[in-house]
Amino acid sequence: MPERKEYRDKSWWLGASPYEESPPLSGDLEVDVAVVGGGFTGLNSAYYLKQHDPKLKVAVLESEVIGYGASGRNGGFAMTRLGWNMAYLVWALGVERATPAHRFMLECVRHTRELTEREKMDCDLEYNGLMVLARTPGQMKSLERDLHAYEKLGIKDCEILEGGHFRERLNSAWHIGAFFEPDTAILNPAKLAREYKRVNAAKGVEFYERTPVTRFQPGRPCLLQTPSGRVRAEKVVLAVNAFGTRLGVFKNWYVPMFTYIIMSEPIPERAYQELGWTRREGIEDKRQLVHYLRLTADNRLVFGGRDAPYFYGNATEGRESHAAIFQGLEADLRGMFPMLKDLKITHRWGGPVACTLLFFPSFGYWQGQENVAYAMGYCGHGVALSSSAGKIITDLLYGRAKKYEDLFFVLHRPVYIPPEPLRYALANGIRLSLRAFDTITERNAPR
Repeated sequence: MPERKEYRDKSWWLGASPYEESPPLSGDLEVDVAVVGGGFTGLNSAYYLKQHDPKLKVAVLESEVIGYGASGRNGGFAMTRLGWNMAYLVWALGVERATPAHRFMLECVRHTRELTEREKMDCDLEYNGLMVLARTPGQMKSLERDLHAYEKLGIKDCEILEGGHFRERLNSAWHIGAFFEPDTAILNPAKLAREYKRVNAAKGVEFYERTPVTRFQPGRPCLLQTPSGRVRAEKVVLAVNAFGTRLGVFKNWYVPMFTYIIMSEPIPERAYQELGWTRREGIEDKRQLVHYLRLTADNRLVFGGRDAPYFYGNATEGRESHAAIFQGLEADLRGMFPMLKDLKITHRWGGPVACTLLFFPSFGYWQGQENVAYAMGYCGHGVALSSSAGKIITDLLYGRAKKYEDLFFVLHRPVYIPPEPLRYALANGIRLSLRAFDTITERNAPR
């Protein structure tokens, strides 16, 4: 049997409420579709496979527990972001290719809300929009470039907030303005993952937790070996994302970069009012290595980002704590919001994010086999996209790939990333250059 890992300390989300695991696979199993990975992509794929044909026998194989990876540890933002920002998307693709991609992401965000409402999924979802904060005049100009890029794509409901219009939305000691986009939701990601499981189980999807796939043999049928059983499947969904190197897939397509989060106790009412964050938007800033922050349903402050290290050899375990980054996050939080200087930090955690070299996701067929579909490389922006990932994957598996000819990230292979030691040098070289850029451009910023 595989080593049993504790999941409750992987994030506050995962440990905040009781959870009943499904038993591991024991013996042999034959299914129509095997879904490898119990995160948002795998869960959404199971959902849409059952929508396609309720008679399909679908099994989800999860190496730990549902939501163990990024799906249970992320900040809980369902956003339209593709790539670094909108200006980058338009620059990299041009208006003609960027327009359908952004509109699809916009549909994904809205679909996240529609799906949770339709299936009565209790995940603390709030549809409050996104503010991107600027700390310097240069960052304000960057926000204006993003606004112009949105307008090129025909998006007219975003705006720049400055002066009093900004101050009435957020009382930050560091920032001078913001960009506001209305289509972003915040939610509790672990609750969403577990609600996906509940909904799927009611539709007949089988779940096997603590069931890592130790060997995957594509073919017709595909064979999947686990510690205590074997699965024969006509079709397979690879939904492993940052943990793909465990299975030997995607290893030259991405690097697992770690992101870290701190969380506070509930903010006292007086400090909450002084903070002025009463519209409860999701927030990022305009740094290259962004901060991201949001409020929970009980007004805890989730504050993450600042740095994103890569660890040699594609490490995905054992790096969930990083004292220097946690300390930096806490200092940044108190610098931005002096009224929260006495706020207690109660939880700290981290986890890997699958980042491709150009910062774009990828959907397609593994090794060209049309009975094995995958999705990967969300680059930290996967909550919304994964709510529609199952639609894409189901259509790929059942002969409807032409529906996505105008989406550049479908049937698109990421840029090759070399093996170690070049991989370590490349990933951390890019990271350190971004960190240096932030340091230089913010050297005269408010503190």
